[in-house]
Amino acid sequence: MTRPILIMFLVLLLVAGGLGIYAYHLKNRVVTEEQRLARQQSIVLPPSTGPTTSVTFFVPSDAEGILHRSQEAIALPEERSERLRAILRALFARYPQTAPATPNTAGSDLRDVFLFGNDTAVVDASAAFADSRPSGVLAEDLTVASIVATLNANNPQIVRVKILVDGKERETLAGHADLRRFYTAGEVDTFAKDAK
Repeated sequence: MTRPILIMFLVLLLVAGGLGIYAYHLKNRVVTEEQRLARQQSIVLPPSTGPTTSVTFFVPSDAEGILHRSQEAIALPEERSERLRAILRALFARYPQTAPATPNTAGSDLRDVFLFGNDTAVVDASAAFADSRPSGVLAEDLTVASIVATLNANNPQIVRVKILVDGKERETLAGHADLRRFYTAGEVDTFAKDAK
């Protein structure tokens, strides 16, 4: 090998080594940033100050195949869609407590609730929420029924609910419950009727 080729080879080797170290450093920064964002995106509960309102929750019990009805007084915002958003966030916070087998719900949250007219709500959940719910026909039906029944119980005018994931229509919640359509309060009455 000639001397210039050897020098060029050593320079390229040093550049490749430097790029490798830089890539390793970037990978560690990305992992650290993802962990920080996951901690930040944990469920934000409704405000704990101010006047409280009695709220009815329908929490799914996958083991029993029913919704458990419970009431609790929590502080809620005045604006209608923000109230419903706070109620659903509080409901979502109860899911891991009733389903210990549920996977890690870091980043599991409700993005927004949109109201159309007096009777229709569109719920926009995060992908982490949808992905953290147990898969299975009954488990997914209970999750959807829980959301619809809780919204209807706290605002009886709402009788139609559509669920989006990250602002987009998704075929199913976790492989079974059809999210391409609107659910009505009458459909989930069978689960809510069994609520204790």
